[in-house]
Amino acid sequence: MQLKKRPNILFLMTDQQRADTFSCVNPEIRTPNLDQLIQDSVYFNEAYCANPSCVPSRAAIMTGKFPSECECPTYITMLPEHEKTFMSRLQEAGYYTAVVGKQHFAGSGIERGYDEENIIDGHSAHAPYEYVKSYHDYLAQHGIDPKTVMAGGLISGGSWQVAEEHHLDYFIGELGKAWLTKRAEQQDEQPWFFTLSFPGPHHPYDCEGTRYAEGYELEQLRKPATSYEDLDQKPGHFKEMGSYANIYLNNFSEEAFLRTKRSYYANMTLIDEKIGEVIRILKETGQYDNTLIIYTSDHGDFMGDFGLVEKLQCLTDSLMRVPLFVKPPVAGFKGVRVDDPVTNIDIAATCLRAAEAEVPARLSNYPYNGYWDASEELKVRDHVYMEAGEIKGVVKDGIKTIHYMNREYGELYDLKLDPLERVNLWDEPDYAEHKLEGTRLILNNMYRAIPKWDTLWNYKTPNV
Repeated sequence: MQLKKRPNILFLMTDQQRADTFSCVNPEIRTPNLDQLIQDSVYFNEAYCANPSCVPSRAAIMTGKFPSECECPTYITMLPEHEKTFMSRLQEAGYYTAVVGKQHFAGSGIERGYDEENIIDGHSAHAPYEYVKSYHDYLAQHGIDPKTVMAGGLISGGSWQVAEEHHLDYFIGELGKAWLTKRAEQQDEQPWFFTLSFPGPHHPYDCEGTRYAEGYELEQLRKPATSYEDLDQKPGHFKEMGSYANIYLNNFSEEAFLRTKRSYYANMTLIDEKIGEVIRILKETGQYDNTLIIYTSDHGDFMGDFGLVEKLQCLTDSLMRVPLFVKPPVAGFKGVRVDDPVTNIDIAATCLRAAEAEVPARLSNYPYNGYWDASEELKVRDHVYMEAGEIKGVVKDGIKTIHYMNREYGELYDLKLDPLERVNLWDEPDYAEHKLEGTRLILNNMYRAIPKWDTLWNYKTPNV
């Protein structure tokens, strides 16, 4: 009997990409190649990340644990060396693993789990050399001074000054294509896992002036549906960002914002083009049907919501909802849209199940495989949990509850009636039961971060 061949796994990732940045859900933006890939995929309408900041969110994805569980709860923390990435687990399962692009291990000495790596953790040519070594070397080979590739003029970032093929995301896309082409030529039967991780569309927004921006007219871009004044109902830190004050739109002209938004969209169009070329290679080399493709981002971007750009420490949907879809390793699969609540830390369990490897007990274990494989158990979350340091939150049945440690205030939104999160119902008596239920769920999730929380009280003691 011929054994079933385990699929290759392509993990596509962006940084700071909003959930509404595909043209199939938002006609303002142009992403034709990603739209086509989505048509072959399970697309999750209600996908969340674990944390609104790069380092903890990526740590959660890489370990399959929430940030507080893997001891990396904030931007200035890092994964401890005793943790284990799902890439290491795939190696143990017999996969050849490689990465090109952003990872953001933030100096951790953890075994990353790649047989081959070209990690590029900066977001532009202005990043220090140690973060973007291969990119700076590439620019030097072409006689380009990294300081000259971008001029100012936007809220964060500015206009591109050299040929588009020298943009960081273009460069990473080309490296990804080269890796997949080389792997196909090797005709190695060993299954592979490849992370292709773009630093964009994270700020500094730097695609103004490129051909990717030319198709976007400023007057056709929508203004935000929420405003700075809507922050009055939220906790004080939303208006007290200190050194981050430049993210408030009321410090800039409307034109500056719209050009910034255009640059953000243009960066996604650039990434879309490169991913289209990657997918073409998979198809031309006969690898597409047997490749599991997972696409997500670590968190979103306000991009005008509540008069803000970029991000801050909060659990607002602008940051917490992320793109997430999976193209199964199934020939001729017809894409489906799913409304179940999911979180992208279950990418780890999904890859391990595809590799026919064990999902350890401590990992989040709500893999997506059951959406296309009838032999896999489909487990659906009844709520989504998320963290931002000392801020914890849940979404259950359309109610978002957010608890602030050592504070009397909090946030509560009825997302079915108020999807933009403009009306804070924390002190509303009619929602007291919802607040209590949300707080109980938050406590349950926090307990999981306590070492040995589920150890028996004593031998033969009854269940509590």
